[in-house]
Amino acid sequence: MTAGKLQGNMAKDKALTGAAGEYYVAFRLAAEGCAVGLTAHGTRAIDIVVANPNTGSSITIQSKTMRNALGRSGTESWWKWRVGTSRRLSHENFFYAFVNLRDDPSETPDVFIVPSGQLESLLEEYKDKEGRVIDTWCVIYEKDVQKYRNRWDVVKDALASTVATPE
Repeated sequence: MTAGKLQGNMAKDKALTGAAGEYYVAFRLAAEGCAVGLTAHGTRAIDIVVANPNTGSSITIQSKTMRNALGRSGTESWWKWRVGTSRRLSHENFFYAFVNLRDDPSETPDVFIVPSGQLESLLEEYKDKEGRVIDTWCVIYEKDVQKYRNRWDVVKDALASTVATPE
């Protein structure tokens, strides 16, 4: 098997794409000094547990990854990830990390950090002819990019303001 063929097969594997995003988010948070753990494959809703090693306070993250989340039409740009129709968690210590791998492993991915309480305003539903929701996507438009793109400080602030329960 040639290197090109291997790369082409890997690019199409959704599980590898998701894993790349999860590991990248874990790497970045560990580099920031956080204690990070990935949950077992198949765990519902939570992909990453992050803790402040000085206080023991923690948050959880669900990651969604696209090889290329960027879309354009005319002068408008947006980033888009499928979140599906299942129930979504919302809690002050729960975040979403939307990862854009930028379709190039040599490029640094962009990660859009969205507090779970802000997710609903970014969702777009797709309905069938009968009006039933068949899919849901998180869409971040250019006007909102600065609120979310590479905002690692949002996670660090949440960990700093969360107080661990004393024993």
